[in-house]
Amino acid sequence: MRTPGFVEVSNEVIDELGSFAGTENVITDTAGVETLSKDYYWYSPVLLDRLKDYRAAVAVKVFSLDVLLQVVAVAATHGLPVTLRGAATGNYGQCIPLCGGLVVDVTGMDRILELGGGLVTCEPGTRLVTLENAARAGGWELRSYPSTWMKASVGGFISGGTGGIGSVTWGTLRDNGTIRRLKVLTIEREPRVLVLEEADALRAFHTYGTNGILVEVTLRLAPARRWDQVVVAGTSWAALRDFADGLAYDDRVPKRLLSVFEDPVPSYFKPIRKFFPEGQHVCFLEVDDAFTAEVGARAASAGLDVTHVIPHAEPRRAPMLSDYTWNHTTLWAIKAVPELTYLQVGFGDNFAEQIDLLKARYPGEFLVHLEYMRIGSGAQSLMVRGGAPLVRFTTEARLKEIMDYCAEIGVGIANPHSCYLEDFHPKGDYGREYALKREADPLGLMNPGKLRRFPGVAAPMDGAWPAFPFA
Repeated sequence: MRTPGFVEVSNEVIDELGSFAGTENVITDTAGVETLSKDYYWYSPVLLDRLKDYRAAVAVKVFSLDVLLQVVAVAATHGLPVTLRGAATGNYGQCIPLCGGLVVDVTGMDRILELGGGLVTCEPGTRLVTLENAARAGGWELRSYPSTWMKASVGGFISGGTGGIGSVTWGTLRDNGTIRRLKVLTIEREPRVLVLEEADALRAFHTYGTNGILVEVTLRLAPARRWDQVVVAGTSWAALRDFADGLAYDDRVPKRLLSVFEDPVPSYFKPIRKFFPEGQHVCFLEVDDAFTAEVGARAASAGLDVTHVIPHAEPRRAPMLSDYTWNHTTLWAIKAVPELTYLQVGFGDNFAEQIDLLKARYPGEFLVHLEYMRIGSGAQSLMVRGGAPLVRFTTEARLKEIMDYCAEIGVGIANPHSCYLEDFHPKGDYGREYALKREADPLGLMNPGKLRRFPGVAAPMDGAWPAFPFA
């Protein structure tokens, strides 16, 4: 099946790509191209319905910047759309091509180029687990990483992620100068490498590869700590909620993870269900091991129990509580109850009231999953009670109703059921990102179709994008 606006790749171009990328790295068979054209978009039944038929015409695996330069030059010469792919652990269809053309797999560009002095520089295909292990060997650690860290690539995290484990202290990737420098490649007949430093680098952050191809990433690191993993459980939702909230706002206690799940969400974590009693609400923590005893005492004073502790070990190894947090919570939930999906939310200062309203209006349909994270930098940063609550999906209309009600009671929504970049933060000003696209993508070939409001070069599909209901 060919979707509207599908751009084919001629046999002559396939031969040209094979001449320098290697014929074994140019994938044309239907199954191979299909696999390399998809991510975890199926977390959303809306995206699953709308994006299931979209794929590239040809996939190319690259292992060096020199080869990537040549692939991009060929694409520019022949007017071929280019969609970049890392490990494809994203959830919004970021790496699903809407116009056919080329999907370019950069997981082979995975070298750590430099590490020291609180900085790491690497190629975009480097896995986050590789970075974390290398950094810890030198006394450092990643400030933030996703729950998919065992598979996810740093380029994909920068292009489609926001925060994760560590964000309770360090904020999102946007905050506190965590992104030190990005190098991005333009799509032109003679491609250029643009160097974006400090705040300027944020123009290429969380842009789905629409305005620059990441070819090198430099991140600031944090001093490594010894993290104990702690499970706190209890029968009282209010007690667990208040315990977690108080700990989140206590900056004296070093934390890397603070996740809260109402029953029955913990029951979905099949491999670690022995860590907590059945039918209880649960909090997962990573705290500096010097504070583990204090955290246990605080839990006891709140009428809660520390049901399991995994002492720090080096190198870090399974089981990792973080593998069940952030959007891995959604993954385990869908495995257990296939009709579940999720939202991405930010609660207000009246979060307890907001949660009670949602639970009362949608009993058994809205299941609470909180993640605490900082937003902003330095003294201006704020702790945010966010998360990815689970929702039992019935219809698109019902899902939209729940999202609309969230907005009505002041709960912020970052829409995970759309592949359009601007829908993630609908009220955001994307002027800086659009300006970079004009410079880096004058032909409009970078992941076309993922920008809803871009006023510049028209995408080559004449606007015939799939319609999404949650604009």
